[in-house]
Amino acid sequence: MTCLTFEEWGQYERGFRRGPDGWSYEVTLYPRAQLRELVKACWLNADDRDQAVEQLRRALAEYVPEALRGPEVEVVHRPSTTTVPRIGWTQCLPAAGLETWEDVHLAEKDLALHDLATVAEGQPDGLGYASTVSARTVALFRSHGLAAQACAGCGMAVSDRHPHWPGVWAAMEHEFGPTCDRSLLGRPESEQRVGHVVEEADARPAQELTGQEPTVVCQNCGVRVSDQHPDWPGTWAEAGRHSDPVCAVVGLIGGDDAGEYDLLDCVYPHVPEGVDSPAAAAIAAAKEARYFRRH
Repeated sequence: MTCLTFEEWGQYERGFRRGPDGWSYEVTLYPRAQLRELVKACWLNADDRDQAVEQLRRALAEYVPEALRGPEVEVVHRPSTTTVPRIGWTQCLPAAGLETWEDVHLAEKDLALHDLATVAEGQPDGLGYASTVSARTVALFRSHGLAAQACAGCGMAVSDRHPHWPGVWAAMEHEFGPTCDRSLLGRPESEQRVGHVVEEADARPAQELTGQEPTVVCQNCGVRVSDQHPDWPGTWAEAGRHSDPVCAVVGLIGGDDAGEYDLLDCVYPHVPEGVDSPAAAAIAAAKEARYFRRH
């Protein structure tokens, strides 16, 4: 039996497990923020996702600063309730003598694992939350054979194999998805949204519609969209001045298991009536589960 908790410096899973040597109390810390997004993006980018799990385990073990490494802290792959693997750092204590929750809290407070919480967001120097993933971390993950990619325009971890955005560079972060703010290139964000790029040379200014493109209505948010926008060829994007490919139907952002580790926290694309979309089934399921605020 285990339970998840979301605390100021980390997402933890705590519980009792039975192993060859009897029962133990286990505390597991999972990556957060941009480090979690990089883990998800690398797994999506992998040709062999089973092998990627082992590569991610090794990368996260090396990611730990040398001063915090020790045999008592392991990197483990735990069962997940979603499609995304759950990988984190864990430390165990013998269950003998732990008779009350007060005993558990006192035994746990000095675990070396807690020292990792300041780097679990993706900043090994403990700088706290940022949406970018550092070049050093990307290089580390690549050294373990992972297809780690970060956008040259905004620094977010990206994948072009997201099930809702096939062939489009998309971040896992729930507010941005396939759109880039070009902040690393010193360019102000435009009302017209532009896509992520993995090479700086591919970053171009936003373009405009001619006004002659055929449009249809998105079945979920009701805006007029076109698949002929020069910035989003083949992708349904709003046909107005914003040219945004992200559907305006807002979903509930939860702090539960699915909200933190599944891909639902990545924004959805527009889907016109009668159009086949890789996201159509996921959107239908989200509506059924009352994920969308409008339903």
